Amino acid sequence: MLKGLKNSCKLFKENNNILCFAGEGNRRMNLKEQLYVCTLARCRTISRAAEELYISPAALSIYISNLEKYLGVRLFDRTGKSFVLTSTGEEYVVRAQKMLEMKSEFDGILERTLKKGHPAIRIGIQQRRAISVVPDTLCRFLKEYPDVEVVFRDGNQEELNKMYRDGFIDFMLSIFSDELVDAVYEEVAREKVVVALPKNHPANAMAYEVPGDTMKHMDMQHLDGETFVLPTTAQSMRATAARIFEQARIRPGRIIEIAHFDIIMSMVEKKMGVGFNRLGYIRDMERFTGVNYYLVGKDSYSSPLSLVYRKGHVFSECEMRLKEILVETIQKCYENY
Repeated sequence: MLKGLKNSCKLFKENNNILCFAGEGNRRMNLKEQLYVCTLARCRTISRAAEELYISPAALSIYISNLEKYLGVRLFDRTGKSFVLTSTGEEYVVRAQKMLEMKSEFDGILERTLKKGHPAIRIGIQQRRAISVVPDTLCRFLKEYPDVEVVFRDGNQEELNKMYRDGFIDFMLSIFSDELVDAVYEEVAREKVVVALPKNHPANAMAYEVPGDTMKHMDMQHLDGETFVLPTTAQSMRATAARIFEQARIRPGRIIEIAHFDIIMSMVEKKMGVGFNRLGYIRDMERFTGVNYYLVGKDSYSSPLSLVYRKGHVFSECEMRLKEILVETIQKCYENY
């Protein structure tokens, strides 16, 4: 029985079917076939899919062609450089995605079983948010789990997305939802955006109160044509600012691009323009006494802050506790506002 099973695995390998044993040194399920097809179905071009899979376009093209020959059906229709799923290909992808989700879940279980201790928990976080969140979170968590390694990697949203795709982080805090495929976006907070004005700016007189809010509000129409000091296009706040401009139907007279929020607030304080900030950031910016903050619009513009992780991930006990502490620490940043 075992001899026959071994021979059948060898036959599968010769026919480029990856559903086989990868050897004693590799204990992971090998679903390369399913991963390749699902990636190509999503990307729709060989070049883009190959880039994501870190293989050459020629190798991926040969692989897909050999797979279709082996199955005896076409999974994709070719139109120029575009690959579009056939009806059979669509049925394949539905089932393959379920297999990949189960593999991810099993890999997590297997990793925790094989290791004596818990693997390092790697979290991606925005640079400015890390200042307010990381110290308190680590201090509380390590008191309860002193033997578990936690690694926070900071960066802008574009950098964090790349870290996630490349497998350098397991979890990520993100303002935008549904940017990454095969990922779960669990909303942990609604983060309000504030507009920052120098204290002597004439628009300060247009701020107004809304019952229930401790911070005053500002309608963006009063800032049409102003100079705005904004983060770079790689940062989530830049896209948020663009949405606010679009909704308010205003246009900046000029944009000064600065990557760091502290420098932006310093420039606002020095009357070089107006800017935006996130409510969760300003608690640690009290030194900028020459800046007034207002909620954006009567309904307070806000963005969902989500914890991102891979579909099928099974949270361990310490991961669940870390998530609870992280959310509590984030919520604390909004107190008194």
